[in-house]
Amino acid sequence: MKKTQVALAALALVASTAALADGVTIYGAVDAAAAHSNNGKGTYLDGTGSWTAPTHLGFKGSEDLGGGMKASFQLEAGVSLNNGAAVSGGSASPANGTRPFGGLFTRISTVGLSGEFGALTVGQQLSPYIVPNVVGAGAGMGPGSFFVNRMILSGYGAAAVNMAGSTDWGYDGFFIPNSINYTSPSLNGWTVNAMTTTKAGSKDGTISTAADTESYQAYTLGGAVGSIGVMAGYQTRKNVNSSYTLAATLPLSSDLSFAASYISNDETKGYGSGYKIGSTSVFFNYRLSDALSTQLGYARNDLANEMSLTSVSMKYDLSKRTFTYASYGRGTGGADAAFANRGGFTFNKGASDTTNFAVGVGHSF
Repeated sequence: MKKTQVALAALALVASTAALADGVTIYGAVDAAAAHSNNGKGTYLDGTGSWTAPTHLGFKGSEDLGGGMKASFQLEAGVSLNNGAAVSGGSASPANGTRPFGGLFTRISTVGLSGEFGALTVGQQLSPYIVPNVVGAGAGMGPGSFFVNRMILSGYGAAAVNMAGSTDWGYDGFFIPNSINYTSPSLNGWTVNAMTTTKAGSKDGTISTAADTESYQAYTLGGAVGSIGVMAGYQTRKNVNSSYTLAATLPLSSDLSFAASYISNDETKGYGSGYKIGSTSVFFNYRLSDALSTQLGYARNDLANEMSLTSVSMKYDLSKRTFTYASYGRGTGGADAAFANRGGFTFNKGASDTTNFAVGVGHSF
């Protein structure tokens, strides 16, 4: 009994301290859809790959150190509304011997410093290479089943997704463990990002050395040429794959915007081994009213069977933080239109087309 009272008192103290901390923010999004797929899945609840892909809960904050310096932290957990399990942004995070993750903050767990020199963060974090690909998928305005599947259509567009040769660090989704990332200050409107992983880290209280195939680097450059937003990125995972991407966004009017991207991916090992795959996407977003918008996305790669992915969706804002949506996706040539299968594809020229329809609701906080 006394132990329970002490534990509750300690918890209350921690909670009150957190509530008084300056500069700390709790944020996130909750999103789920009823989806129907013709790819042997039937009708199901999609709580991981809906519009926001996936539901997540985060904590972030900063402290002014003086002299233009700031310290910051960020902890972000992905959550499946299907069963409450911890998930990441590209694939689930089961705790087992081959993929040792499965903890709470499976997406982001970083601490960093920033100042006139830029920003430096360490920990598990989103690969900067993902950013131009999301921009090229309509600045993140489309459903997760489009911009995530579009990257995978290019041959596992994020080295993190390709699990071949992964050991202790077990790359999971688009988030890179054991990494260091530098973001430059804006230079005439242009910003540079550079990420690398270290060769070793601690696991279960001991030093663990990563395999050669765990070595990962990514670089991006972003800015604008007139009214056109431009981003370029390059990534490489040693002895697994390397790829580059170019993306651009253009406002055609106050209500209509256009985005396009190209990904070139060279798979040297693992799924798609020996393939060089190029993939192009275009995306239109049109606002019909202050609350209602519609999106059209199309992506296609240059393999012999020319896989393609089409997405048509509508989003209605009920408030600044709550919205409903409906989306329809179609994959051809072996591409999977459903996020439930993480957009996987097969090198099967005669593969049947796949379709996926979803209706859902999302809320951010």
